[in-house]
Amino acid sequence: MGEQRHRIWVAPEGCIACRACERSCPCGAMRVADGQAAIDYGRCISCGMCATKCPKHVIHDTLGIYAAR
Repeated sequence: MGEQRHRIWVAPEGCIACRACERSCPCGAMRVADGQAAIDYGRCISCGMCATKCPKHVIHDTLGIYAAR
């Protein structure tokens, strides 16, 4: 599945590098490097666990399913 078909994405600003996304990802698709979370789309299954655990709500999905309320 190509990157453009994935529903999960990370905002370019706002990540605090807490690694909550890394710890919650069941596929090991999330990595924090240089203070910014990034997704390995080769591993990501778009489950949304990273988005639900992000305390700063910088991980989003295109459908708004995991949006902070």
